[in-house]
Amino acid sequence: MPSRPWWPDAGNCTGIGVGLAVLLVAASANAGAKGSMYDMSSMINESHPFATSGYNAAAGTVVPAQVMRPIAPPSPTLRYTPPPPNVAQASATGSAPYRPFGEVMTDDWFNRIYVAADGGLHLQGDLDGSTGGASYSIEFDPGFALHGSLGTYLGQDFRVEGEIAYRMADYDQGTAGGATATPTGDMKMATGMANVYYDMHLGSSFAPYVGGGLGIAQIESTAATIGGVAAAAKDATEFAYQTIIGVTYEYDRSWSLGLDARYIGTGDEDVSATAITLNVRHSL
Repeated sequence: MPSRPWWPDAGNCTGIGVGLAVLLVAASANAGAKGSMYDMSSMINESHPFATSGYNAAAGTVVPAQVMRPIAPPSPTLRYTPPPPNVAQASATGSAPYRPFGEVMTDDWFNRIYVAADGGLHLQGDLDGSTGGASYSIEFDPGFALHGSLGTYLGQDFRVEGEIAYRMADYDQGTAGGATATPTGDMKMATGMANVYYDMHLGSSFAPYVGGGLGIAQIESTAATIGGVAAAAKDATEFAYQTIIGVTYEYDRSWSLGLDARYIGTGDEDVSATAITLNVRHSL
């Protein structure tokens, strides 16, 4: 039989078969190894790229991108306007009228008028003097004091008033030249004052106050003789002043009750007195 060069002989076929068998055995051994040449699990288990939430999100659920709004430059005519100053600053700078009596000020004076009546204990100071080279001193029994006044409120804290008052005390005991006697007589004072008060409102019905006044005093006293020393009678009109301290209980807007103490001095250095009085005030 003629030779066939393209046909493999029996030896070559045996070698090829043995090589294919070896490759098949190796492939079977590595088929389950991850990352091996024949590992198909990654490709099989990998999700489709279009199946992710980002690709499948509905159009309505997509958050729109924020749009930057252009900021317009301020108009060249705009100017900074500072807040109005308070009363203290405005008064200091002169841009507002100074209100020394507080913020509550009105021109309706009649509705701010009040009347007041006082009465209480009058403690006349000792009357000292001298006559014919001999000195004397007269003490007084406690007396009484009566006051009446008409005033108006200037603001929430200040008020002014005109006051008339009458005070009297009897002689108690007199001494002169070492002798002691009980003279008969008294001293009377009638005064007219212009007073200014400052009320301290503390957020309650009680309001302490201080005040002062200037005016005139009409003084009358009885002549007396003590151990042969004659004390002359007085009948004079003198300059007078007083200082006042007290507290008011404001029952309501119209009525208030107060207690105060006041010291009164006169141009006659021998005549002075202290009074402790209750007062009732009614706002008209």
